[in-house]
Amino acid sequence: MFHEPHIDHLDLPCQRLPKTFDGLVILHLSDMHINKWSRHLDPWRYHLSQLTPPPHLVLITGDLGHRSWLWKTSLTNITRLLEPLTPPLGTFFILGNHDSAKLGPALAQTRDKAGTPRTLLKNETHFITTQHSPSKTPDARLAIIGIHQHRRIDTDIPFAMTSVRPSDFKLVMLHYPDLVHSAIAAGADICLAGHTHGGQICWPDGSPLFRQDTLPAEMCTGVHRINGTWMVVNRGIGAAGLRMRLFCPPQAIQLTLRAAS
Repeated sequence: MFHEPHIDHLDLPCQRLPKTFDGLVILHLSDMHINKWSRHLDPWRYHLSQLTPPPHLVLITGDLGHRSWLWKTSLTNITRLLEPLTPPLGTFFILGNHDSAKLGPALAQTRDKAGTPRTLLKNETHFITTQHSPSKTPDARLAIIGIHQHRRIDTDIPFAMTSVRPSDFKLVMLHYPDLVHSAIAAGADICLAGHTHGGQICWPDGSPLFRQDTLPAEMCTGVHRINGTWMVVNRGIGAAGLRMRLFCPPQAIQLTLRAAS
């Protein structure tokens, strides 16, 4: 079933967010499942080019491609979809269970039109740092922590956070939402996840027939607060298995972080 693009714009009030990052805009994409270019991607590309305000960061939580043996075709069309996006702080992505292991390094060799690289995170952290004045004041750091989840056994949260300080604001990129509790135990402030497609095939009230996850059905999509941590589960742009959606429109999410209690 064909759906028009649906982009949610959400404000997230974060008590631990340094004020210097107040207003940071993040575009969260997930589960694009792209191999060949299809007609539903044309409006997505257009709407991504029209985002207001344009995002500072783009974060992609896995399943960029679909058939692992078609990764070269996927690569061409993923970059085509992302072409309108030139986030000044970069594009960061992790792999999901449908991705070829070859796709990640190949996409990481590409740059957007502004020359900013697209970065694969495999159980590692990228720091966004804002220098304070006076110089004696420690830098405020936002840690973008990408958990490698091409397979579940690839997950290594402690290793990914080796260089993370307790004072850092921690944004964790997961593919599988049910690893949120491990991320929270490691101090995550925000978790972004995908994988479930929001159920993809749902009842008319939006309840999923299939969860693809061990969390409760109501956590298959949406924004949730768990022990002081935000978890955002993205329904994704594409589809897998039955290449259709029912009562479960595709989704991109634009988050604005707010330094607030």
